[in-house]
Amino acid sequence: MTARLRLLLAAVLALAARGAVLAAFAGHPLLRPKGGLDTGVYVDLARRIAAGDVFLRSLPSPFFVSPLYAWFLGAVFALSGGSLLAAQIIQIILGAVAVWLAGDMAQRAFGERAAVPAAALLAFSGVVAFHEAVLIQAALDPFLTALTLWLLYRALEERPAFGRFLLAGLALGLFALNRPNVLPWAAVVVAGLVASRGLRSGSFLAASFLLGAGLAIAPASLRNAVVGGEPVLISSHGGLNLLIGNGPGADGTYRWLDGITPAIAGQASDARKVAEAEAGHALSTRAVSAHFARKAWAWMTADPAAALRLLLRKLWYVFSGDEAPLNFSYPWYRQKSLALRLLAVGPGLLVPLGGAGLALLLVYGGRLPRKDLLVWASFTPAYALLVALFFVATRYRIPLFVPLSVLGGGAIVALIDAVRLRQTRELLLAASVALPLGALAFWPTGLYDGAADEETEWILHLIQTGEAAEAAQRVTILSTTHPEPAVFWSRVSQALGAAGRLSEAISASERALAPDPQRTDARKALAELHQRRGLSRMLAGDIEPALADLEAAAALDPMDPVARLNLAAVLAQRGDTRRARALAAEALALRPGYEKAQALLRALEAVRK
Repeated sequence: MTARLRLLLAAVLALAARGAVLAAFAGHPLLRPKGGLDTGVYVDLARRIAAGDVFLRSLPSPFFVSPLYAWFLGAVFALSGGSLLAAQIIQIILGAVAVWLAGDMAQRAFGERAAVPAAALLAFSGVVAFHEAVLIQAALDPFLTALTLWLLYRALEERPAFGRFLLAGLALGLFALNRPNVLPWAAVVVAGLVASRGLRSGSFLAASFLLGAGLAIAPASLRNAVVGGEPVLISSHGGLNLLIGNGPGADGTYRWLDGITPAIAGQASDARKVAEAEAGHALSTRAVSAHFARKAWAWMTADPAAALRLLLRKLWYVFSGDEAPLNFSYPWYRQKSLALRLLAVGPGLLVPLGGAGLALLLVYGGRLPRKDLLVWASFTPAYALLVALFFVATRYRIPLFVPLSVLGGGAIVALIDAVRLRQTRELLLAASVALPLGALAFWPTGLYDGAADEETEWILHLIQTGEAAEAAQRVTILSTTHPEPAVFWSRVSQALGAAGRLSEAISASERALAPDPQRTDARKALAELHQRRGLSRMLAGDIEPALADLEAAAALDPMDPVARLNLAAVLAQRGDTRRARALAAEALALRPGYEKAQALLRALEAVRK
């Protein structure tokens, strides 16, 4: 069997594995586009695009999100009649193409024997396969990364290669339209080309690379200028993301900022409101982003030691085997799918192998001159640093899996040869790099993997769909391990209340209140549930139980005029007009002009006369 055929079979196997993942999750309720989260926002934008609003003139502001995925989905929807499944199928096909590109790069760098190991490492990466099967921006990242690096490697192979560098730049521009923080890597490529090829020739090739990148991002830039009225290069959320990852309270992963909804739909408007309130005047979209960026940089310059410690911690997170969820908890879904459990390749294998492969390639050389190899290999450290500069999330790390798979495939072949030929120096070099990187990948970070939150979402879904028995069983199990039990019980209570199961909702709300009985929001929520059950019992004629509920509601939320008036109404029915009159008067004092309270007082006064 030829090397090309083996690599093709590896890509086909990758496609089959991704098909199995897609089959497991294509209709999963928790993965459907919803609300203001990334999936829902991108699908909404894509439907507008498919309907003819290609440049989203209906949103007269610069892009807040990276636009490529919206355009990709829009094109698929236009051709498929709006099929979500069609988009997911194309995504996994592109993922299989990425596997082929990774194998071909390994073959070019390390020789034919490295192609299949490299392709297999990427093909069997579960976190990559999962994200390629989900309707989310990260689904395109493996293909865009692989295409950019493959075209760059091909360009470095040839002299002269103006056209190939132009194509590599175009690929990078497309990649940046999906993942804007990759764009600064272009400066590293430019510097590397000048250093590798000399000032004259290197500058010429660098210019072609930059020209390609500029042509690719031009549609977004022009759209922002013409439709949005501002010169925003790609999207305007960079400053906000910088502050999320840096500043007082930052821990290196996504965090909530005061006043800003933790979802794309709310971030765009909330970011402006917060920035303008802090600035004291209206701000342009660029100025809003700059406002948050200045706050982040101010913290970094005021406490550079803390900023450096945080940056190093984030770099650790980038290469760690632990997961940092954003929107989805990959560890939770992995437990639900045999296919994902079988796709066991992750940072624990890729990071040490990739590091060893890079060291062996740079020290002992490959099929490219060492300076050219450095240009290509610069992506991994540069992108890791660019992720760490902001904040770390599982899906943001996915582009690193492509070059690490390429380098890891080369390392596997090189190590096999070193053992067979007893090449001690090569083995020592590989071990000196792989062992500390392996420790870095496996050492526990303490990152929360989000599995409890995903399980909570599943429980809420079961409650909404009436699957009470399974929901109750899962509630019992999760309640003992959830890191935030008060939040968990509060959300369960809300779902039970929405489903009309008021007694169970009250029980759950009481458990949410137990850790801190004075929490105002929890007391209000419990009071509302008691009111609902009390009124329901009153309508059913169960006066005494209704009275107990309404007494509880009034005690839990003494500042709620409605709770006091409802209690007054029941007491009036029982003949306790004196207390009913007092409560109605209290309700009127809490809400001057409260017509229902006034009406009850008039009725009680008429009875007394």
